[in-house]
Formats: sequence, C-alpha cells, structure tokens
Amino acid sequence: MISFIYKKIIKPILFLFPADDVHTFFLKRGYILGNLKYAKKLLGKILPYKNTILEQNILGIDFINPIGLSAGFDYNADLIGILPSVGFGFHTIGTVTNMPYQGNPKPMLDRLPRSKSLLVNKGFKSSGIDFVLKKINKKKKSIPLGISIGATNQSYKSIEDMTMDVYNCFEKSLAADYFDYFELNISCPNLINSQNLKEKFDDPIGFKILLDNLSKLNINKPLFLKMHAEKSIEDSLVLLSIANNYKWISGIIMSNLVKNRENKSFYKEEIVSAGRGNFSGKPTEEFSNNLISEVYKNYKGRFIIIGTGGVFSGVDAYEKIKRGANLVQMITGMVYEGPSVIGKINKELAVLLKKDGFNNIKEAIGTKKY
Repeated sequence: MISFIYKKIIKPILFLFPADDVHTFFLKRGYILGNLKYAKKLLGKILPYKNTILEQNILGIDFINPIGLSAGFDYNADLIGILPSVGFGFHTIGTVTNMPYQGNPKPMLDRLPRSKSLLVNKGFKSSGIDFVLKKINKKKKSIPLGISIGATNQSYKSIEDMTMDVYNCFEKSLAADYFDYFELNISCPNLINSQNLKEKFDDPIGFKILLDNLSKLNINKPLFLKMHAEKSIEDSLVLLSIANNYKWISGIIMSNLVKNRENKSFYKEEIVSAGRGNFSGKPTEEFSNNLISEVYKNYKGRFIIIGTGGVFSGVDAYEKIKRGANLVQMITGMVYEGPSVIGKINKELAVLLKKDGFNNIKEAIGTKKY
C-alpha cells in the first residue's frame, strides 16, 4: 500500500518540481522526523523488514541487514536519526570535504525515469568537515555510520596539496571518534580539482602518493575505496594491486557514476536532452556487477566488497551478493520506488536466500557459477 501511494500519488507530484528542490525538501523533512521520537517509532513499525538470515558481523561491525544508503544523498548528515526507521542496515554520509564547496551550478540533479537513472552533477557539494562534525556532535546512532571523504573541489598547485586536503579531513574525522567506517572517494567524475594536475588520485602514481600520506595517520576503523565504474578491469586491478599493500584498506566499493551516453541502458529520447553531469542507477549496474566479480575472483579474503549501482529490487541486490559483495548500497532505487523499497528488498533477499538453501547471507557471497 505504501509503495502504491508513493508511486501513484506522491512521486508524480514530486516529479513536477526540480530534482534539486525535492532533494533539499526531503533532507530537511528527514532531519525533522529524525528528531521526533513518535515519528521514528511509527515508521519503524511500518517500513523495516528484519530477519536473522540477513544479519552479519563484518570487520567487527554488526549489520542487521546488507542494504545501506550510499554516499551522495545525505552529504551533510541530516538523516542519521531517521534512516534506521526506514529500514537501512547502514548509512554513509557525504561525500564530505575538508573545506566547504557550494556545489556545481544548478541543476545538480535531474531524472531519467525510463532509464531508471539520475543525472548527478554535484561536484562534492559539502558544508565541510568542521560543519558536519559540529552538527552531529556525538548524535546517537543506531545503525553503522560511515563517512565518505574526498578532496575539496578547488584548484590545487600540486598533487601533494590535494593530498594534504584529504589528509586533513581524515585527521579531523578520526579525532571525532564517531564513525564506524570510512570511505575514500577517488572516483567522482564531476570535479575540477585535478583538471590541471599531471597526477590524479585514480592513476597509479597519484594513488600511491595519496595512500602513502594517509598511511601516516592511525586509521583504526575499516576503510573502503570508492572505485570508478568505467575504468577497464585491467586499470582497476592495477589500482587494487597497489591498495593491497596498505593493510588499513579493508574493502572496495564498486562503483561510482557513469558518463558514457552511449550506454545501452539509456532511452535515447531521455539521454539526448540530459544536461551536464554523470549518471546513476541502471546504467551503472553492468559495470558494477562485472567489477564485483573480478575483484572477488582476484582478492577474495583480502577485500570486503560493497556493491552499488542499479539496485531496485531484491533480485538486483542478490546478484551483487552472489558475485561477491558482502554489502549493497543504493540511492536511485529509493528515489524511484519510495522508502518502502528498502524493507521490500530485504524481504525479497530473505526469500531468495531460503529458496537457495542458505541459513545466512554470508553463505551466499560469491556463489555465482560462471
């Protein structure tokens, strides 16, 4: 019923307004609801689905289910209070940068409904780590919470300067001793900060410079690398061969946005009128799934894998898990299907796991046969 109301009544009204405005509206309302005890209690009875078959302990963190909110939606930590009541098993805020950045010129978001995609052109919009840490101020959290960190979207004279910006953001985040895990975003395609630099974080030389500097910190919580979608398998594996040498890197997130407008998932009438930016949702799914399979094959037992991209159903999430993902993140599916989709996905996952004879989700990871 909730899904029907959202898709048939609420969503058509919301989609009459600019996507940027709707996103801001939901962040503000989510922040308010997250501070209302009875609203959280009511939603917590209606939306989540719980089943012990979905529970895991990964890297010392307890996850009640494998579905998390990806970085890119709650970039200033507005939704810490409300997301557990919606049914998510974990939650990443950000991407947060060391210095504030107002974002790229609007529109920063747009919709491609038939393609099941969102156009994204935020460019690491962030109020900055100092603002975020002051805002949360040890705010109570009830599901694992992580922070995605990237370089402030500004011009730099050198790769070392950009590295120091990321270093400073990590240093402040570690000192807060609040987050359960970290994400290092080296793959956002909407940035200007490295345009004039010879080395970049997503090439081997720049990547090693970044990791060498971050090694000076005591990163004592799990850290995940957010990878590109459209890099070749070979290029991605080169970066992972470097990451493999840094024991404080716990896992990989596959993957970020896509930019190729010839992607077969796009409806032509939507993509020809799309503005500046890159794309989430179904156009990312094949890239994400292929990368998950390759990373699992090459680094099973070394890297924990978080799969993201194109998750709209339990079947979508289960495909990533069977390919090797321990956890799954989403945003676009929630925008199109509504907040009830998180509980629906978890329920579908439980059914699929039982159908295949698994007693726990951990048993299904990497079981896909080729």
